[in-house]
Amino acid sequence: MKKSIELTRYATTEYCILNKKTGKMKFSRTKKVEGFTGLYYRDDNSFFGIYPTENGPAIYFEGKEYEVNPELDIQYIRNGKDRKFRIINYGIEIDYPELCRLGWDIFMWLDEDEVDLFCMIEQSYRKQEFYDQYTLGN
Repeated sequence: MKKSIELTRYATTEYCILNKKTGKMKFSRTKKVEGFTGLYYRDDNSFFGIYPTENGPAIYFEGKEYEVNPELDIQYIRNGKDRKFRIINYGIEIDYPELCRLGWDIFMWLDEDEVDLFCMIEQSYRKQEFYDQYTLGN
C-alpha cells in the first residue's frame, strides 16, 4: 500500500498530497503526479478521498481506508439546500450544504453529478466503468 497519494478536489484545480498513514495533508494549486490519481472533498468538519488501487476503488475517511464494492449501501440524500452522503456498511455520514451555496454559481449550468463528488459516487459505484477507472493497471 502506498503511504502517500495525490488527490484532486472534485470539479476544481486544488490538489492534496495525503499521507494515509499519518493523515497529514498538503494542499496545492499544482498537480504533481500525472494521470488520474483520485478525488477528494473537504470542509471544516471532514475530509473524504476516493482513489484507485490494484484491487479497485478505495476510500479514505477519518484515518481509515475502506474498500468500495457494488454491494455497499450508499445513499445520497437531498433535503432542500442540505445534502447528506452515507455509506451505511461503514458508518460513514457527511452532512454538507448544496454546492451553489458555497458561492460557485458557475455550477448551476452543470448536472449535480458533475460538481458533487458524493452524487457522482452514488450514481456510479455499481457500474463497471467506475471500477475500470478506479483500478490501477486498467
